[in-house]
Amino acid sequence: MTDPTNVLVLNAATHSERLAELTADLPVRIVHDPFSITWDEIAGRRAGKIEELTPATDSVREALSEAEVAFGFGFPLKTTELAPGLRWAETPATGFDQLNGTGLLESKVHVTAIGGLFAPWVSEHVFALIFSLLRRLSEFDESQRGSTWQVRQVTSLAGKTIGIVGLGNIGTAVARSAKSFGMNVLGLRRSATRPPEVDRVFAPGGLREMLAQCDVVVLAVTGNDETRNMIGAAELEAMPDHAVLINVARGLVVDEGALVDALRAGHIGGAGLDAFLQEPLPSDSPLWTAPNTVVTPHIAPNVPEKLLRCVEHFAANLRRYCDGQELHDLVRG
Repeated sequence: MTDPTNVLVLNAATHSERLAELTADLPVRIVHDPFSITWDEIAGRRAGKIEELTPATDSVREALSEAEVAFGFGFPLKTTELAPGLRWAETPATGFDQLNGTGLLESKVHVTAIGGLFAPWVSEHVFALIFSLLRRLSEFDESQRGSTWQVRQVTSLAGKTIGIVGLGNIGTAVARSAKSFGMNVLGLRRSATRPPEVDRVFAPGGLREMLAQCDVVVLAVTGNDETRNMIGAAELEAMPDHAVLINVARGLVVDEGALVDALRAGHIGGAGLDAFLQEPLPSDSPLWTAPNTVVTPHIAPNVPEKLLRCVEHFAANLRRYCDGQELHDLVRG
């Protein structure tokens, strides 16, 4: 009889019964451990600061020494050195930069993410930020708090142009929603392939040309060295002065100093931000008080069912792994 596959699951014990139910007929031995890392460390990993990663606890060290498969958002420092038999790891996230410093991204271990699972939730948040700005909700909230009836004009999305930087799962979901509001949809991506929801696709070299045509700009690209400060002073200057910028990507995609200057000077109409270069956003950051700016603490996909859906995604992939089939949403390996 073949020995069961050892599986380590980090910080997901709240859904252990559901995972056990979905994998009851699989030849696996699942070990749960509460190991987790702080949001400060997650942000640091994503920014490339990996000098002080949380080391493995004794229980995680023991489990990793036997693990062939692992599931977790934040793995410990030098995971691959502690897990010589590890063949596959899944992270319950759209991106995978929180794995910096674990060794997983430099190894031969297969790494999967959750693909488009979060896309509908993030798209909803994009439009929450857009409506907050264009429907002037913060101003009406201030009037309400002062019991003041203050009539103001608001902006409709119908007929406006939205430019989406990055047409992956999230960008495409945003495009689909934008079409339902009657918007013209532009997109920027490396591939010339045009999704049906997008009216025109620009190559990366056409970024400023696209920005000049937009009433709304949404950032949905991967955060890496190629996209660092992709939106700087020149790009913000290219946008119409009424246009608003929405960032649900990574903070490093935007030159935050240039953004604050553009907002204060009125070079753009506003910003809705759910991602920042430093997270949590420092209390003295000028973004807190920048004109016509909405700040949310990187919570676009933070819905109650998030972890459950991630566990279900992992269970489906674990079945494929046990059956020798290709893993879904492979990002490395």
